[in-house]
Amino acid sequence: MRDGVPAYFHPDREAADWAALSAAARAGTVGIVVINPASGAGTGTDPAYRRVCDALAEVPGVVVAGYVDTAYGTRPAGEIVAEARAYTARYGVRGVFADQVPSGRDHLPAYTALAAELRAAGLGPLLLNPGVRPDEGYLEIADVVVTFEGSWETYRAQRPVERGTRRARTWHLVHGAPVGMIEDTRSWMRRAGVDHGYVTDRRLPNPWDGMPRPAAAAVVA
Repeated sequence: MRDGVPAYFHPDREAADWAALSAAARAGTVGIVVINPASGAGTGTDPAYRRVCDALAEVPGVVVAGYVDTAYGTRPAGEIVAEARAYTARYGVRGVFADQVPSGRDHLPAYTALAAELRAAGLGPLLLNPGVRPDEGYLEIADVVVTFEGSWETYRAQRPVERGTRRARTWHLVHGAPVGMIEDTRSWMRRAGVDHGYVTDRRLPNPWDGMPRPAAAAVVA
């Protein structure tokens, strides 16, 4: 299992967190980094993001993806593809992290078409985030699927396990973990057969606004 990090924090304002993330990527423990400059690509190029994306591009095996909100199937596919292209033009990022993805089969044809359109545009890998285990069809059209996103309390109660044959790799995102339980929770993920995981002590409303505090503190120290 390698970390998949939703890095929704600014490279300059949260420099210590980015230093921790970059060090982990170079050490080989990070497989995915999602950038989110302005709840999406925003309206212009941020040089700080360009700098970190260029640096991550030199690290073998790390996928960098741009955050794109799909609004549970209500956002037009053309807008989604255009925003994904903007990440490529501004930051050299071809990976697409599609957030707010529905989990039911009724939306699967639209997301199948979207996946084909993104790949035809030379974009990918495609990461889908329904936040729960979706209809299995979603795991056939994506490269990575977030099959759990939620609180540590919920994760502890559910202990989701990945089963069955699937095309996509799986990813669990857990927030609000007690600091002393972060490594134990990562062990749960490994035993559950998860391909990518991320556990943080940070909490809602935005638990992805920095690295887990112990990691950032270690870099500062």
